Amino acid sequence: MDAVDLDASSYGEAFADVYDEWYGDVSDLEGTIDTVVALAGGGPVLELGIGTGRLALPLAARGIEVHGIDASPAMVARLRDKPGGGDIPVTIADFADVEPERTGPFSVVLAAYNTLFNLTTLDDQRRCFANVARRLAPGGAFVVEAFVPGPEPEGTDGQVTPSVIEAARVVLQVTRRHPATQTVVGSTISITEDGIRLRPWHIRYAPPAELDAMAAGAGLSLTDRSAGWRGEPFVSDSSRHISVYRLADGAS
Repeated sequence: MDAVDLDASSYGEAFADVYDEWYGDVSDLEGTIDTVVALAGGGPVLELGIGTGRLALPLAARGIEVHGIDASPAMVARLRDKPGGGDIPVTIADFADVEPERTGPFSVVLAAYNTLFNLTTLDDQRRCFANVARRLAPGGAFVVEAFVPGPEPEGTDGQVTPSVIEAARVVLQVTRRHPATQTVVGSTISITEDGIRLRPWHIRYAPPAELDAMAAGAGLSLTDRSAGWRGEPFVSDSSRHISVYRLADGAS
């Protein structure tokens, strides 16, 4: 599989039918919602990659005005099918461009659970930071949740890892990591009695220091970093981070 075959909508179109079942509990939902509500201070929130509403619907239930961007019509259709999902404004677009129906300002812009890494080039990630900065309210926060990349492997040999082995279903993760571009191209392969289903994906990962540099280039500065949504300390061997960026003094 070649990464050039994928576009901004590919991930959502491939995973929409299983996203809630497979990834509904991938992170600390309660901690995420509590943190975002506190940061928003009653103001509006824009979620990048809103998907099926895993976070947007609980935020709306807490009285937050939520807007979203997602490139996948299939993901957004799943959101629309849920109670309250039709009330959340969603722009179908590549969130690198951050052009929601409401252009801001937002008290919080949220890129949760590796969403930022779905932008597969450095230029796209930089552009996202710059566009977020233009849509933040004074004192607003860009909140990024992402994994911390591990050591780069030698070479680019692919890997096959079983994630589900059941009597009637096997799910394999097939990946190839490209250290030179900090990208991973993969496919989640489901094998059942009904046949084989391939769900392709492609990410560009970046360590926290590189994200901080992107933020600085957009006039944003890091104001908080933790290892979890409940304020767990971020240390040298943390595997994940929640980073909060705000407009630097004098930036606009």
